[in-house]
Amino acid sequence: MQNSTQDIPPFSFCERIAQFILPTFFANLQANGFTDLYDFLFNFYQNQSDLNEKLSAQYVDSINLNNSLINDFSQDLKCIYKLCLKIESNLFYLEWIFKLYLPLVYGSLIFIISPLLIFISLYASSFFLYLTKHWSKLKSDYEAHDVWQASIKCVLIFCESLGAILHGHELIGLENIPDEGPGLLIYYHGLLPVDYYYVHAKVKLYKNRQMKIVADRFLFKLPGFGSLLEALEVTPGSVESCTNILKEGNLMSISPGGVKEALYSDQNYQIIWGSRCGFAKVAQAARAPIIPMFTENSREAFRCFPYFEKFVHKIYEKTRLPLIPIYGIFPVKLRTYIGEPIPYDESRTPEELKQLTKERIEDLIKKNQRLPGSRLQAILDRFRVKRQKMD
Repeated sequence: MQNSTQDIPPFSFCERIAQFILPTFFANLQANGFTDLYDFLFNFYQNQSDLNEKLSAQYVDSINLNNSLINDFSQDLKCIYKLCLKIESNLFYLEWIFKLYLPLVYGSLIFIISPLLIFISLYASSFFLYLTKHWSKLKSDYEAHDVWQASIKCVLIFCESLGAILHGHELIGLENIPDEGPGLLIYYHGLLPVDYYYVHAKVKLYKNRQMKIVADRFLFKLPGFGSLLEALEVTPGSVESCTNILKEGNLMSISPGGVKEALYSDQNYQIIWGSRCGFAKVAQAARAPIIPMFTENSREAFRCFPYFEKFVHKIYEKTRLPLIPIYGIFPVKLRTYIGEPIPYDESRTPEELKQLTKERIEDLIKKNQRLPGSRLQAILDRFRVKRQKMD
Protein backbone atom coordinates (compact mmCIF):
# COMPACT_ATOMS: atom_id res chain seq x y z
CA MET A 1 0.00 0.00 0.00
CA GLN A 2 1.17 3.54 -0.70
CA ASN A 3 1.20 5.70 2.39
CA SER A 4 2.70 8.97 1.18
CA THR A 5 0.74 11.96 -0.05
CA GLN A 6 3.35 12.49 -2.78
CA ASP A 7 2.27 9.17 -4.36
CA ILE A 8 -1.35 10.27 -4.68
CA PRO A 9 -1.84 12.01 -8.05
CA PRO A 10 -4.01 15.11 -7.49
CA PHE A 11 -6.85 15.55 -9.98
CA SER A 12 -7.53 19.27 -9.39
CA PHE A 13 -6.27 22.48 -7.89
CA CYS A 14 -8.67 22.05 -4.98
CA GLU A 15 -7.39 18.57 -4.21
CA ARG A 16 -3.85 19.91 -3.94
CA ILE A 17 -5.07 22.36 -1.33
CA ALA A 18 -6.93 19.61 0.48
CA GLN A 19 -3.86 17.35 0.45
CA PHE A 20 -1.82 20.11 2.06
CA ILE A 21 -4.43 20.69 4.78
CA LEU A 22 -5.34 17.01 5.42
CA PRO A 23 -2.30 14.88 4.50
CA THR A 24 -3.21 12.02 6.87
CA PHE A 25 -6.75 11.87 5.56
CA PHE A 26 -5.52 11.48 1.95
CA ALA A 27 -3.06 8.80 2.92
CA ASN A 28 -5.86 6.90 4.62
CA LEU A 29 -8.08 7.28 1.54
CA GLN A 30 -5.61 5.38 -0.59
CA ALA A 31 -5.02 2.85 2.16
CA ASN A 32 -8.74 2.07 2.05
CA GLY A 33 -8.83 1.58 -1.71
CA PHE A 34 -9.83 5.07 -2.92
CA THR A 35 -7.77 6.39 -5.86
CA ASP A 36 -8.48 10.06 -5.16
CA LEU A 37 -10.94 12.42 -3.51
CA TYR A 38 -13.39 12.16 -6.39
CA ASP A 39 -13.53 8.37 -6.01
CA PHE A 40 -14.10 8.80 -2.31
CA LEU A 41 -17.06 11.16 -2.77
CA PHE A 42 -18.51 9.08 -5.59
CA ASN A 43 -18.56 6.05 -3.35
CA PHE A 44 -20.07 8.21 -0.64
CA TYR A 45 -23.04 9.03 -2.85
CA GLN A 46 -23.37 5.46 -4.14
CA ASN A 47 -22.96 3.55 -0.94
CA GLN A 48 -23.07 5.72 2.14
CA SER A 49 -23.29 2.77 4.52
CA ASP A 50 -20.10 1.25 3.10
CA LEU A 51 -18.38 4.63 3.39
CA ASN A 52 -19.46 4.94 6.98
CA GLU A 53 -17.92 1.57 7.74
CA LYS A 54 -14.61 2.61 6.15
CA LEU A 55 -14.60 5.92 7.98
CA SER A 56 -15.43 4.15 11.19
CA ALA A 57 -12.64 1.63 10.68
CA GLN A 58 -10.12 4.33 9.83
CA TYR A 59 -10.88 7.12 12.27
CA VAL A 60 -12.98 5.65 15.04
CA ASP A 61 -11.21 2.33 15.52
CA SER A 62 -12.03 1.24 19.05
CA ILE A 63 -13.88 4.42 19.92
CA ASN A 64 -17.60 3.91 19.91
CA LEU A 65 -19.12 6.73 17.86
CA ASN A 66 -22.65 6.58 16.61
CA ASN A 67 -23.55 6.71 12.94
CA SER A 68 -25.05 10.20 13.26
CA LEU A 69 -21.62 11.65 14.09
CA ILE A 70 -20.08 9.95 11.06
CA ASN A 71 -22.95 11.15 8.88
CA ASP A 72 -22.47 14.70 10.12
CA PHE A 73 -18.77 14.48 9.33
CA SER A 74 -19.55 13.13 5.86
CA GLN A 75 -22.06 15.89 5.18
CA ASP A 76 -19.59 18.54 6.31
CA LEU A 77 -16.91 17.04 4.11
CA LYS A 78 -19.29 17.00 1.16
CA CYS A 79 -20.13 20.70 1.67
CA ILE A 80 -16.45 21.61 1.94
CA TYR A 81 -15.68 19.77 -1.27
CA LYS A 82 -18.53 21.46 -3.14
CA LEU A 83 -17.24 24.80 -1.92
CA CYS A 84 -13.76 23.92 -3.17
CA LEU A 85 -15.19 23.02 -6.57
CA LYS A 86 -17.00 26.36 -6.75
CA ILE A 87 -13.82 28.22 -5.85
CA GLU A 88 -11.90 26.25 -8.45
CA SER A 89 -14.50 26.89 -11.16
CA ASN A 90 -14.45 30.62 -10.36
CA LEU A 91 -10.67 30.64 -10.61
CA PHE A 92 -10.81 28.89 -13.97
CA TYR A 93 -13.46 31.37 -15.15
CA LEU A 94 -11.34 34.34 -14.11
CA GLU A 95 -8.34 32.82 -15.84
CA TRP A 96 -10.41 32.35 -19.01
CA ILE A 97 -11.65 35.95 -18.88
CA PHE A 98 -8.09 37.18 -18.39
CA LYS A 99 -6.80 35.21 -21.39
CA LEU A 100 -9.77 36.32 -23.51
CA TYR A 101 -9.20 40.04 -22.93
CA LEU A 102 -5.40 39.95 -22.79
CA PRO A 103 -4.94 40.77 -26.53
CA LEU A 104 -7.38 43.68 -26.16
CA VAL A 105 -5.44 45.00 -23.17
CA TYR A 106 -2.15 44.74 -25.05
CA GLY A 107 -3.66 46.42 -28.12
CA SER A 108 -5.07 49.28 -26.04
CA LEU A 109 -1.71 49.81 -24.38
CA ILE A 110 -0.03 50.00 -27.78
CA PHE A 111 -2.40 52.70 -29.03
CA ILE A 112 -2.07 54.68 -25.80
CA ILE A 113 1.69 54.40 -25.60
CA SER A 114 2.40 55.10 -29.29
CA PRO A 115 1.93 58.91 -29.02
CA LEU A 116 4.38 58.86 -26.13
CA LEU A 117 6.84 56.98 -28.32
CA ILE A 118 6.50 59.69 -30.98
CA PHE A 119 7.42 62.35 -28.44
CA ILE A 120 10.26 60.19 -27.14
CA SER A 121 11.63 59.86 -30.68
CA LEU A 122 11.42 63.65 -31.10
CA TYR A 123 13.31 64.15 -27.86
CA ALA A 124 15.86 61.55 -28.96
CA SER A 125 16.32 63.38 -32.27
CA SER A 126 16.73 66.69 -30.48
CA PHE A 127 19.27 65.17 -28.10
CA PHE A 128 21.18 63.65 -31.02
CA LEU A 129 21.28 67.01 -32.81
CA TYR A 130 22.35 68.73 -29.61
CA LEU A 131 25.28 66.35 -29.19
CA THR A 132 26.43 66.55 -32.81
CA LYS A 133 26.10 70.33 -32.81
CA HIS A 134 28.47 70.69 -29.87
CA TRP A 135 30.65 67.83 -31.04
CA SER A 136 31.19 69.66 -34.34
CA LYS A 137 32.38 72.68 -32.37
CA LEU A 138 34.86 70.60 -30.42
CA LYS A 139 36.09 68.68 -33.46
CA SER A 140 37.40 71.45 -35.65
CA ASP A 141 38.76 68.89 -38.13
CA TYR A 142 35.19 68.05 -39.08
CA GLU A 143 33.94 71.61 -39.53
CA ALA A 144 34.67 71.51 -43.23
CA HIS A 145 32.38 68.49 -43.55
CA ASP A 146 29.49 70.40 -41.92
CA VAL A 147 28.54 67.79 -39.33
CA TRP A 148 25.53 69.83 -38.22
CA GLN A 149 23.90 69.68 -41.64
CA ALA A 150 24.78 65.99 -41.93
CA SER A 151 23.06 65.38 -38.59
CA ILE A 152 19.95 67.23 -39.76
CA LYS A 153 19.87 65.10 -42.89
CA CYS A 154 20.15 61.92 -40.78
CA VAL A 155 17.11 63.00 -38.76
CA LEU A 156 15.18 63.79 -41.96
CA ILE A 157 16.06 60.41 -43.44
CA PHE A 158 14.80 58.78 -40.25
CA CYS A 159 11.60 60.85 -40.48
CA GLU A 160 11.00 59.85 -44.10
CA SER A 161 11.66 56.19 -43.28
CA LEU A 162 9.23 56.38 -40.38
CA GLY A 163 6.54 57.76 -42.69
CA ALA A 164 7.12 55.00 -45.23
CA ILE A 165 6.95 52.23 -42.62
CA LEU A 166 4.07 53.49 -40.50
CA HIS A 167 1.88 55.08 -43.17
CA GLY A 168 3.22 54.22 -46.62
CA HIS A 169 3.47 57.99 -47.08
CA GLU A 170 3.31 59.34 -50.62
CA LEU A 171 3.86 62.89 -51.84
CA ILE A 172 2.00 63.90 -54.98
CA GLY A 173 2.79 67.25 -56.59
CA LEU A 174 6.35 67.78 -55.39
CA GLU A 175 6.99 69.55 -58.68
CA ASN A 176 4.71 72.37 -57.47
CA ILE A 177 7.37 73.33 -54.92
CA PRO A 178 9.61 75.86 -56.71
CA ASP A 179 13.26 74.93 -57.13
CA GLU A 180 14.24 78.47 -56.24
CA GLY A 181 12.63 81.65 -55.05
CA PRO A 182 10.01 82.23 -52.36
CA GLY A 183 6.96 80.10 -51.72
CA LEU A 184 4.40 79.90 -48.90
CA LEU A 185 3.04 76.40 -48.19
CA ILE A 186 -0.41 76.47 -46.53
CA TYR A 187 -1.70 73.18 -45.12
CA TYR A 188 -4.52 71.58 -43.15
CA HIS A 189 -3.56 70.83 -39.52
CA GLY A 190 -4.37 67.30 -38.32
CA LEU A 191 -4.58 66.27 -34.69
CA LEU A 192 -0.86 65.51 -34.68
CA PRO A 193 0.62 66.80 -37.96
CA VAL A 194 3.16 64.05 -38.59
CA ASP A 195 2.25 64.28 -42.27
CA TYR A 196 3.82 67.72 -42.49
CA TYR A 197 7.13 66.48 -41.12
CA TYR A 198 7.19 63.74 -43.74
CA VAL A 199 6.69 66.42 -46.41
CA HIS A 200 9.32 68.65 -44.83
CA ALA A 201 11.81 65.78 -44.98
CA LYS A 202 11.07 65.00 -48.64
CA VAL A 203 11.37 68.64 -49.73
CA LYS A 204 14.79 68.86 -48.09
CA LEU A 205 16.02 65.48 -49.33
CA TYR A 206 14.69 65.63 -52.91
CA LYS A 207 14.49 69.36 -53.66
CA ASN A 208 17.41 70.34 -51.44
CA ARG A 209 15.35 73.21 -50.06
CA GLN A 210 14.88 74.01 -46.41
CA MET A 211 11.42 75.22 -45.40
CA LYS A 212 11.04 77.59 -42.51
CA ILE A 213 8.20 76.55 -40.21
CA VAL A 214 5.84 78.94 -38.45
CA ALA A 215 4.60 77.23 -35.28
CA ASP A 216 2.60 78.02 -32.16
CA ARG A 217 4.57 79.71 -29.40
CA PHE A 218 3.86 76.93 -26.90
CA LEU A 219 6.36 74.71 -28.78
CA PHE A 220 9.15 77.01 -27.69
CA LYS A 221 8.18 76.48 -24.06
CA LEU A 222 8.69 72.71 -24.24
CA PRO A 223 11.94 71.77 -22.49
CA GLY A 224 14.52 69.88 -24.52
CA PHE A 225 13.18 70.79 -27.98
CA GLY A 226 15.58 73.65 -28.65
CA SER A 227 18.00 71.78 -30.92
CA LEU A 228 15.22 70.19 -32.95
CA LEU A 229 13.42 73.51 -33.46
CA GLU A 230 16.70 75.10 -34.49
CA ALA A 231 17.47 72.31 -36.95
CA LEU A 232 14.03 72.55 -38.58
CA GLU A 233 14.24 76.36 -38.52
CA VAL A 234 10.98 76.79 -36.63
CA THR A 235 9.90 80.33 -35.81
CA PRO A 236 6.90 81.80 -33.93
CA GLY A 237 6.72 84.33 -36.74
CA SER A 238 5.21 87.80 -36.94
CA VAL A 239 3.87 89.30 -40.16
CA GLU A 240 7.02 91.37 -40.50
CA SER A 241 9.51 88.55 -39.84
CA CYS A 242 7.67 86.12 -42.12
CA THR A 243 7.58 88.71 -44.89
CA ASN A 244 11.34 89.18 -44.59
CA ILE A 245 11.92 85.42 -44.74
CA LEU A 246 10.00 85.18 -48.01
CA LYS A 247 11.65 88.28 -49.46
CA GLU A 248 14.99 86.55 -48.94
CA GLY A 249 13.83 83.84 -51.36
CA ASN A 250 13.05 81.15 -48.80
CA LEU A 251 10.28 78.59 -48.57
CA MET A 252 7.99 78.82 -45.57
CA SER A 253 5.06 76.77 -44.24
CA ILE A 254 2.07 77.91 -42.17
CA SER A 255 -1.08 76.19 -40.96
CA PRO A 256 -3.56 79.05 -40.42
CA GLY A 257 -5.87 76.77 -38.41
CA GLY A 258 -3.07 75.67 -36.11
CA VAL A 259 -3.91 74.13 -32.76
CA LYS A 260 -7.53 75.28 -32.94
CA GLU A 261 -8.06 73.38 -36.18
CA ALA A 262 -6.41 70.32 -34.64
CA LEU A 263 -8.77 70.45 -31.66
CA TYR A 264 -12.08 71.51 -33.19
CA SER A 265 -12.05 69.92 -36.63
CA ASP A 266 -13.28 66.34 -36.98
CA GLN A 267 -13.57 63.46 -39.45
CA ASN A 268 -15.36 65.77 -41.89
CA TYR A 269 -12.11 67.75 -42.24
CA GLN A 270 -13.56 71.22 -41.80
CA ILE A 271 -11.09 74.04 -42.29
CA ILE A 272 -11.20 76.24 -39.19
CA TRP A 273 -9.35 79.50 -39.80
CA GLY A 274 -11.76 81.99 -38.31
CA SER A 275 -10.71 85.53 -39.18
CA ARG A 276 -7.04 84.67 -39.57
CA CYS A 277 -5.58 86.10 -42.75
CA GLY A 278 -2.05 86.99 -41.60
CA PHE A 279 -0.55 84.48 -44.03
CA ALA A 280 -2.29 86.24 -46.92
CA LYS A 281 -0.88 89.60 -45.81
CA VAL A 282 2.58 88.02 -45.69
CA ALA A 283 2.25 86.53 -49.18
CA GLN A 284 1.01 89.80 -50.66
CA ALA A 285 3.71 91.85 -48.96
CA ALA A 286 6.47 89.47 -50.11
CA ARG A 287 4.94 88.96 -53.60
CA ALA A 288 5.22 85.20 -53.03
CA PRO A 289 3.03 82.43 -54.43
CA ILE A 290 0.86 80.38 -52.07
CA ILE A 291 1.05 76.59 -52.38
CA PRO A 292 -1.99 74.68 -50.97
CA MET A 293 -1.43 71.29 -49.34
CA PHE A 294 -3.61 68.56 -47.87
CA THR A 295 -2.86 65.04 -46.59
CA GLU A 296 -5.46 62.33 -47.06
CA ASN A 297 -6.45 60.53 -43.82
CA SER A 298 -4.41 62.92 -41.69
CA ARG A 299 -7.02 62.81 -38.90
CA GLU A 300 -7.21 59.02 -38.84
CA ALA A 301 -3.65 58.35 -37.67
CA PHE A 302 -4.39 59.73 -34.20
CA ARG A 303 -7.58 60.21 -32.23
CA CYS A 304 -8.54 62.14 -29.13
CA PHE A 305 -10.31 60.28 -26.33
CA PRO A 306 -13.95 61.33 -26.93
CA TYR A 307 -14.83 61.63 -23.25
CA PHE A 308 -12.18 64.33 -22.78
CA GLU A 309 -12.97 66.55 -25.79
CA LYS A 310 -15.12 69.11 -23.94
CA PHE A 311 -12.67 69.25 -21.07
CA VAL A 312 -9.75 69.76 -23.48
CA HIS A 313 -11.63 72.56 -25.26
CA LYS A 314 -12.25 74.36 -21.95
CA ILE A 315 -8.60 74.05 -20.96
CA TYR A 316 -7.50 75.38 -24.35
CA GLU A 317 -9.87 78.36 -24.23
CA LYS A 318 -8.50 79.36 -20.82
CA THR A 319 -4.80 78.57 -21.20
CA ARG A 320 -4.18 78.25 -24.96
CA LEU A 321 -2.31 75.03 -24.18
CA PRO A 322 -3.19 72.01 -26.38
CA LEU A 323 -3.34 69.42 -23.60
CA ILE A 324 -4.80 66.72 -25.84
CA PRO A 325 -5.14 63.12 -24.56
CA ILE A 326 -4.53 61.40 -27.88
CA TYR A 327 -4.09 57.77 -28.81
CA GLY A 328 -2.75 56.05 -31.94
CA ILE A 329 -0.62 55.62 -34.02
CA PHE A 330 -2.85 53.83 -36.54
CA PRO A 331 -1.12 52.49 -39.67
CA VAL A 332 -3.37 54.41 -42.04
CA LYS A 333 -2.40 55.40 -45.55
CA LEU A 334 -1.16 58.99 -45.72
CA ARG A 335 -1.03 60.59 -49.15
CA THR A 336 -0.09 64.26 -49.39
CA TYR A 337 -1.31 66.41 -52.27
CA ILE A 338 0.45 69.65 -53.13
CA GLY A 339 -1.74 71.79 -55.34
CA GLU A 340 -0.76 74.22 -58.05
CA PRO A 341 0.67 77.49 -56.72
CA ILE A 342 -1.55 80.55 -56.49
CA PRO A 343 0.57 83.25 -58.14
CA TYR A 344 0.94 86.72 -56.71
CA ASP A 345 -1.70 89.16 -57.92
CA GLU A 346 -1.42 92.69 -56.65
CA SER A 347 -5.11 93.31 -57.31
CA ARG A 348 -6.18 90.80 -54.65
CA THR A 349 -6.87 91.85 -51.10
CA PRO A 350 -5.58 89.65 -48.24
CA GLU A 351 -9.15 88.57 -47.49
CA GLU A 352 -9.71 87.51 -51.11
CA LEU A 353 -6.42 85.62 -51.15
CA LYS A 354 -7.33 83.88 -47.90
CA GLN A 355 -10.69 82.79 -49.34
CA LEU A 356 -9.11 81.56 -52.57
CA THR A 357 -6.51 79.54 -50.65
CA LYS A 358 -9.21 78.02 -48.46
CA GLU A 359 -11.21 77.02 -51.54
CA ARG A 360 -8.14 75.37 -53.09
CA ILE A 361 -7.53 73.27 -49.97
CA GLU A 362 -11.23 72.40 -49.71
CA ASP A 363 -11.06 71.28 -53.33
CA LEU A 364 -8.13 68.98 -52.49
CA ILE A 365 -10.16 67.57 -49.59
CA LYS A 366 -13.23 67.06 -51.76
CA LYS A 367 -11.29 65.25 -54.49
CA ASN A 368 -9.06 63.08 -52.35
CA GLN A 369 -10.61 62.52 -48.92
CA ARG A 370 -13.33 60.06 -47.94
CA LEU A 371 -15.94 61.96 -45.91
CA PRO A 372 -16.47 61.34 -43.14
CA GLY A 373 -13.08 59.81 -42.48
CA SER A 374 -12.92 56.14 -41.58
CA ARG A 375 -10.03 54.65 -39.66
CA LEU A 376 -10.64 51.13 -40.99
CA GLN A 377 -10.98 52.28 -44.59
CA ALA A 378 -7.86 54.43 -44.18
CA ILE A 379 -5.92 51.35 -43.12
CA LEU A 380 -7.29 49.37 -46.06
CA ASP A 381 -6.19 52.20 -48.37
CA ARG A 382 -2.65 50.92 -47.95
CA PHE A 383 -3.65 47.90 -50.06
CA ARG A 384 -5.71 49.73 -52.68
CA VAL A 385 -4.87 51.49 -55.90
CA LYS A 386 -5.83 55.15 -55.63
CA ARG A 387 -8.54 56.35 -58.00
CA GLN A 388 -8.95 60.08 -58.00
CA LYS A 389 -12.47 61.45 -57.72
CA MET A 390 -13.90 63.17 -60.77
CA ASP A 391 -15.77 66.46 -60.62
